[in-house]
Amino acid sequence: MKKIITVLIIIHSTLLVVNAQWISQNSGTNQNLYDIEFINDKTGWAVGDAGVVIKTTNGGTNWINVANPSPSLNPNLWSVAPIDSNIVYITSGKDLIIKTTNGGLNWDILNYCPDCNSATTGLYFLNKDTGWFLGTNKVLRTYDGGKTLDSFYAPWFTNFDIYFKDINTGIFSGTGRVFKTTDGGMNWFDTQVTNPGSFPMFRKLAVTNNRDVWVSGLDAIIYRSTDFCENWQAVDTLNEGIGIIALDFKNKDTGYIGGGSNKIFITMDGGYNWSVQISDPNNFAFVGSIKFINDSVGWYCGGIGNVYKTINGGTPTSMTNLSNVEISKDFSLYQNYPNPFNQASLIGYNISKSSLVEVEIYDLLGKKVSTLVNSFHIPGFYQIRFDNGDISSGILFYILKIDGIIKDKKTMVVLK
Repeated sequence: MKKIITVLIIIHSTLLVVNAQWISQNSGTNQNLYDIEFINDKTGWAVGDAGVVIKTTNGGTNWINVANPSPSLNPNLWSVAPIDSNIVYITSGKDLIIKTTNGGLNWDILNYCPDCNSATTGLYFLNKDTGWFLGTNKVLRTYDGGKTLDSFYAPWFTNFDIYFKDINTGIFSGTGRVFKTTDGGMNWFDTQVTNPGSFPMFRKLAVTNNRDVWVSGLDAIIYRSTDFCENWQAVDTLNEGIGIIALDFKNKDTGYIGGGSNKIFITMDGGYNWSVQISDPNNFAFVGSIKFINDSVGWYCGGIGNVYKTINGGTPTSMTNLSNVEISKDFSLYQNYPNPFNQASLIGYNISKSSLVEVEIYDLLGKKVSTLVNSFHIPGFYQIRFDNGDISSGILFYILKIDGIIKDKKTMVVLK
């Protein structure tokens, strides 16, 4: 006797079509911003040129300027590390490091070298007291919140970002290089991420699970390590002519990169394929830093005081590398990628003429469980992201309707 098991599938899907889901916020400044960091969905900080430090306590609805001593010392601020709502560290040129313990009301100068032609560009803290600062040919380490700074030689001149997974093991990125330590920063060795003679500027490190690491530079080649920089692989190249400055990964699959022309790209397969997210087609400033606090909510900052926020992970609008897909002359529905999938998948489709387009999801019993797209489209290639939410493992169907007529149907598999 055959048993039929009916599973109630609850789908949480996000409509990701041509409407921008990166929303501009009023930062209150037109200075370039180089780093943005959040401790939760409400409280965040950003820093940039002219000693600008801005802070929000309501998710970016309002940004306030925070007075600090850097304008009279060295006004080019590179990195910010908020530990909690009170303790924040900031780095700058001339090896300036400043700290607040009361949310920006007062600042302490931890380090400053007015005659030095160098900069402290990166920083990372394991907790409120234990952290590292990255500078020109050196790494500074503190175990007491910056009261004492131990200096160690870093075998590279132009350095940018630093990360530690525990008190002994860390990495830092420089121009064309990523170095690693296993003794708390006292000694460093080159992890050989690129070929000798190649010097892309790796301005940001992206790390997940203290294992997976990504870097990329102005040559737009994306490098990935799955063993904390023991081995590297060049996983993709974005031929967009923008260069890569900022990157942030939420997990081993989903990440974001940004560079020139105010463009953000998303990957959902660890960096092998990327979709471009157009946030504001009238803004061409660079993207300096990206920060997500969960699967949906994130910010980025950049040139001329730009700050943008998304609450749905952004909006994929076109594919830059999906098995070299070409625009067909007819209506087409492409296989979702990845498939099978666990958390989310991308669905691409081609529209040959202006039409009413519907993309719908059905279960095995033929019951419609979700409508992903129901809007008028002009000709072109489109892509949507399907977030499965609490969906159980199983098989689903998705169809493409043009002006009410089914044009194609595909199968997707959810694995939990």
